[in-house]
Amino acid sequence: MKNSVKVGDVVKFSKEHRASPGHEYVEDWVGIIVEAGSTGSTYPIDEVRIMWKIHGKTQISHYDEIWWLGLNYEPFEVISESR
Repeated sequence: MKNSVKVGDVVKFSKEHRASPGHEYVEDWVGIIVEAGSTGSTYPIDEVRIMWKIHGKTQISHYDEIWWLGLNYEPFEVISESR
């Protein structure tokens, strides 16, 4: 991602992502980066795992550069950086 995230950062989906068609449901999602880095021995790709708090429940989601490179905006915004 252009703006790197780090393990421990608290994030939400960016305004651009929430405004894109069909994504208004993620408006209230807040998550913490639980993994960030490159994986894959043959073709390393950047990826992150985010533990989301969604309506009182938690869910871990995986996002990789194949997904976010297809977007013309940053998908996440950091609302609190890890130290």
